[in-house]
Amino acid sequence: MSDNPRAVNMIYSGYNKPKDRPVDDELSRVGPGTPAGEYLRRFWHPVMMTSRLTDRPMAVRILGEDLVLYRDLSGDIGLVHKHCSHRGMSLEYGIVATHGIRCAYHAWCFNHEGRILDTPGEAPGSQIKDRLFHGAYPVVEYKGLVFAYFGPLERKPPFPQLDMMDHPGNEMVPWQIHSPCNWLQVSENSMDPYHTPFLHTRMSGVQFEVSWGELPVVDYHEREFGFFYTNARRSGDNIWIRMHDHLLPNFSQNGGLYEKGENVRYFGRTSLTRWVVPIDDTNSYVIAWRNLNKMDDPEGRSRRDQIGWESVDFYGQNADRPFSQRQSNPGDWDAWVSQGPINSHQRETLGGTDQGVRLLRNALRKGVRNLQQGIEPMAPQAGDNSFVSTFGGDTILRVPKGTGDDRALILEISRKIAEAYIRFQHLPDAERRAAIERELTPLNVV
Repeated sequence: MSDNPRAVNMIYSGYNKPKDRPVDDELSRVGPGTPAGEYLRRFWHPVMMTSRLTDRPMAVRILGEDLVLYRDLSGDIGLVHKHCSHRGMSLEYGIVATHGIRCAYHAWCFNHEGRILDTPGEAPGSQIKDRLFHGAYPVVEYKGLVFAYFGPLERKPPFPQLDMMDHPGNEMVPWQIHSPCNWLQVSENSMDPYHTPFLHTRMSGVQFEVSWGELPVVDYHEREFGFFYTNARRSGDNIWIRMHDHLLPNFSQNGGLYEKGENVRYFGRTSLTRWVVPIDDTNSYVIAWRNLNKMDDPEGRSRRDQIGWESVDFYGQNADRPFSQRQSNPGDWDAWVSQGPINSHQRETLGGTDQGVRLLRNALRKGVRNLQQGIEPMAPQAGDNSFVSTFGGDTILRVPKGTGDDRALILEISRKIAEAYIRFQHLPDAERRAAIERELTPLNVV
């Protein structure tokens, strides 16, 4: 028994703990008119893998709105309000037309812009189709994903052309997985590099590489529309730096899945390009591309056949394992889903390793509140070379331990690498890669 009276009073304190701790409505609620919902509607979001589109309409729910997604016979993709503007029948029962979709109830036809093309039961002179529009949202089809913009049309930003979307020699394979929980607790996982040594390595066995178990030296960098951070550790005589992107509000990229930090390399690129998209307050999608190329997976360990709908080729990203296995060796999906449908931040006790989570929440809160004051958020904007520069990937340098503080040495090296990434970020890939290598080669200790 402790001699500390306070400690004695704290043990078995379940009865005295608060039973009702409210959720963070400002960041968690995503429906129309909510603060976070309006903020999120100022950005493009992927909504579905195009391989899921057939000759029949598909009911989807995004940002708390019930919608129907379809591809008409001319090839145009439409994302429209679910209920017909005439009498409210669901358009998931609609008939795909040459241009648009027809409601099965009275054959009204709506195109992808929401224009009413035909109201066959009305009198020949009816003006209904000329004065009424059905709810619809702009979409872009890109490399196997359908993206949509849900905000005011006059505020629509350009579609974000990220540098990884046109990476030489890279195949982008779409995947999409549902999580029955709020979007934020999924998205925050990418701003929490300290979970990697524990969840993925130390607690229940190695899920990726043994070297991931080294406690990282982390350094965060803000940029005009988000963050990137260095997640650095030692691997023998090497210092291995994993770069992570997190662009507001819900986009992230990390380093290579199968990197071990054993060989010197410069500016390896990311294995995942992903968004966490709210379905509603208590459900979300991870919608992403797996990036497959020989440069970042020279051993060919990626499994293309496992990447797709509700499936991806790395550990712990869905519920597709027996519960007993998930309980004994939980993965990312189990970590964020088990927090509950919406995690209460008042229930948490944040520590020094949670700096990234704090940074993300504060940035999101600032963006939400600014919008309420009429200040529009900054969406990712292309640079001079018409792409948005990202940093996700790995750099490994040979820098053996010295006689001083090794963690301080790792931090120093990681900051020099970050400076090189920033300095050459606007160059095309080949030029950027060469410039970074020239800059960093002298840091190797021969």
